Amino acid sequence: MNARRILLATLCGLLALGGPAVAQGLGDGRGIDHVASLVRLENFEAVTGVLANQLGFAVTPALLSPVGAKNRLIWFDDLSYLEVDAFTERNEFTAPFLDFLDHHEGGKFYGTEVVNATRALDFLNGAGYPAVGPVPAPPLTIESTGQVFGFTPLWNSIILTSRVAPDNSNFFLDYDEAQVQQMFHDFPVLAPRPHPNTAQKIDTLWLVVADLDAAIDFYEGLGLEVRFKHKKIQYLGGRGAEVRYKNATLALLEPDGPGLVADFAAERGEGILGASIQMGNLGFAHSYVRSHTGLPLPA
Repeated sequence: MNARRILLATLCGLLALGGPAVAQGLGDGRGIDHVASLVRLENFEAVTGVLANQLGFAVTPALLSPVGAKNRLIWFDDLSYLEVDAFTERNEFTAPFLDFLDHHEGGKFYGTEVVNATRALDFLNGAGYPAVGPVPAPPLTIESTGQVFGFTPLWNSIILTSRVAPDNSNFFLDYDEAQVQQMFHDFPVLAPRPHPNTAQKIDTLWLVVADLDAAIDFYEGLGLEVRFKHKKIQYLGGRGAEVRYKNATLALLEPDGPGLVADFAAERGEGILGASIQMGNLGFAHSYVRSHTGLPLPA
C-alpha cells in the first residue's frame, strides 16, 4: 500500500454532514469505534512508517495478540481510532484475513461501540441479527518491551453469525472504560497523543456495497437513521446513503457509472473504500502531507 493509496484511505472528501443519531435498541456508545486496515506482515513497518512520518499521525508501538495478529493504533480525541493489522500465523481466526491479503491490502472491518454487550446481544438476536458473545479480549503484549497488559479484558466483542453487514465488515464492542484508562496510565506510550497533522476524529467511513437497498435495510434494522437515500455522488461515480452514528457517518456507496466506486467494486466487490478524518486545521494538514510526501495534492 503506497502513500497515495493511504492518502485515499484517510483523506477522501466528505459526502455530507448532519446531526448525530442514536440506535436506542442497540445502545450504541460513541458509534464508529475503529476502522481496521490489513497489510501483509512484510509491509507492516513500511505502512505504519508512512502513516507516522509522511502523513503525520501519532502511532502507538506495535502490539501482539495471542490470536496471531499484531497492530498499531492511531487514537483520536473521542477514543475512536484507526488500526493497522498484520498477521503472524495462520489459524482459524486469521485464515480469512490472510486469504484476503493474498489478493488485497486495505480497509477490511470496523467496530461499533455499544454501552452494554449483554443488552446489545439481546437486542440483536431479538431483531433478527443472530450473534454470539460477549467474547472477552485476550491480553496484549507490547512487542518492543515484552510488557503484557489486559489480564482483565479491555473489551468484549459481539459477532454477527448471519445477516451480516456488507462484506461482513462490522462487529460490536463494549469497553471496560476503567481498564482502558488504567492502560493509558500504566503504559503512556499507548495513550492518545496530539497528531502533527492536527487530526481529531473519524468523520466518515466509506463502504462500497453491492445492493444499496439491502444495505439500507440492514442499518435501519439496527435502529440507525439512514438519510439521503440514493443520492448521486457524481465525482465518485456512485449513488449512496448516509448512516448516522453519534460520532460519525457511514457512507454507503453503490456503483452508478464510471468512477472510483466502480473501479473499487470491480477489483474488490464490497468493502471499505476509505475513511475521512476531521482535521483541526485542514490547510495545515494539506501543507504537512504535501511537504512530507512530495505528492502534488490539489488545493
